[in-house]
Amino acid sequence: MRIFIMTFFLLMLAQSSFAARILTMEEAEKIFLENSLEIRALKTGLQRADAEVVEARTVSNPALNFSIESLKNGDSETEETWSLSRSFDLAGKKEKRVEAALKGREAEVFFAENRIAGLVAQMKQACSGLLLLRENEKALREIIALFAELEKKTAERVDAGDIAESALMRLTAEKSRVVREREALLTELEIEKKGLALLLNISPEEFELADEAAYTPPSFFLEELESAALENRPDIRGRASALKAAEASLAFARREAIPSPEIEAGYKRRTGGFSGFVFGLSVPLPLFDRNQGGIARAAAALEEERISLELMKKGAVNEVSVFFSKIRSLEATIADISRQLGRSRELTRIAAISYEEGEAGMLDLLDALRSEKELTMEHNRAVHELRAAVFGLGKATGTKPAGKGGAQ
Repeated sequence: MRIFIMTFFLLMLAQSSFAARILTMEEAEKIFLENSLEIRALKTGLQRADAEVVEARTVSNPALNFSIESLKNGDSETEETWSLSRSFDLAGKKEKRVEAALKGREAEVFFAENRIAGLVAQMKQACSGLLLLRENEKALREIIALFAELEKKTAERVDAGDIAESALMRLTAEKSRVVREREALLTELEIEKKGLALLLNISPEEFELADEAAYTPPSFFLEELESAALENRPDIRGRASALKAAEASLAFARREAIPSPEIEAGYKRRTGGFSGFVFGLSVPLPLFDRNQGGIARAAAALEEERISLELMKKGAVNEVSVFFSKIRSLEATIADISRQLGRSRELTRIAAISYEEGEAGMLDLLDALRSEKELTMEHNRAVHELRAAVFGLGKATGTKPAGKGGAQ
């Protein structure tokens, strides 16, 4: 008896250890951020921007110079010179070069955040699509159960001679059609789950997606969402940083026209015991090359960044407006379908009772079932589209819509 209890206990532990983990959408997002190979690649790519900052901060190396001269006019004379030379930045070029590199890295960080936000939105839409398929499969399963019950009662009425056998054949054919539709949905559900598992970088057997709570329409104002987009969107903030980097690059290009003097100092020794110090100064004369091409390129890049930022802001405002209108439209659509679905379910119940009592025909019952199924599918699809629009609005604003009167 003791061995049996211990064996049972161990089996229960083994079963619980292999049980699939129930994931909410928030937990799935956390796993996605930790496991996604694409996100890892984005973060690794930022190391190039770090390297540019390191390069901009690097101080130029001095040059070691050595020369020897041997002259002969009767007696041989040898002269050796050792010296160090280095150019000096007196115009503050390095300061602007570092500033441009830092702002460029900041821009890359924001752009990476924006791409990650897009990937998270895609992952959430995949979750919503999985939930949609599961809700549709559940609705079909319930309808099949109703068909099975009606099929049994219809067979009894056929045996009793109340109705013709053709009614049972028609009911069975309709049930078979719904069964095939459900089987196709189950296959699609399995495929979608594998796709989501690939995004999360885990095995499909390791998780089950939790049922989402009923949707609660968020309260927010369009003007506040537009302001949030202009303030919080990573791509806009990245473009603003890129604009500052372009300004620093233009300042650097202008300072490049200012020559950097090169100073040389060293030691000289000559045959006969002569020795002494050497000092030299070299200053390039900006007579022809004053970095005109570099300044023109930097100025064009700056204007391009300024236009790109303005265009991005206008696009963001328009995107927020589109998602806002879509959400409001879908909310009205879902409310209308919900009312129709409630009446349709009641009509199906009445038709089923009337059919059992012989007061309604088979066609009336089948019409009621088809109408309920189509409305259920339409409702689930509209909820999925609403979730996707809310995810899109979150990305468009750089926030998560919530709370009364605003966004967080």
